[in-house]
Amino acid sequence: MIIGVDIDGTIKNTQEAAVRCFNDELGRTVQCEDLREFHLDTAFGLDRKEGRRLWRKLEPKIYSLGVPLENASTVLTDLRERGHDIIFITARPGMPHITEVTKTWLKKHNFPYDGENLHMNSQDKAKVAQRLGVGLFFEDAPQHLDRLIRAGVPTVIMDAVYNRDYPGDVPRITSWNEAYQWVEKYEKVEKPQLH
Repeated sequence: MIIGVDIDGTIKNTQEAAVRCFNDELGRTVQCEDLREFHLDTAFGLDRKEGRRLWRKLEPKIYSLGVPLENASTVLTDLRERGHDIIFITARPGMPHITEVTKTWLKKHNFPYDGENLHMNSQDKAKVAQRLGVGLFFEDAPQHLDRLIRAGVPTVIMDAVYNRDYPGDVPRITSWNEAYQWVEKYEKVEKPQLH
């Protein structure tokens, strides 16, 4: 089965790195627990345009910092060894320096990145997932969840403060160790058992 995997907030604690960078830049002491939204703007008292501008300025640093979510690399490597294709699908801009930071981070933290399985600048992850034949997608961001679910792409939510109120009966994990049950479930749907 082809498994689509988002990066920021799904395999990497990007928000923690971003808060640290924003705090350093603005001389603030905002804590991750203070965030209730996907974007950092409100927590830092910025309007959307100011927040976007600061994010762009700090983006390479934010993406190079931060640690993987616990067991993300181990579980995804194991799933690849079990025969699944792992494809990283991210909305990160495809600019060369951002792409390089992303590849370096994936390699540094031993993710099953092979040089071919990274799709940058995927603003519509549902379209990318459909084109690639993704059988199961792991995502955290509400705006991407909306499109994936509308498009009928089987999706599992990686739990975060900003997606806890996400409507509907969408599967949710709080740890990568919980991913196996959903991979097994959707693998059976994809390959029905012969009687």
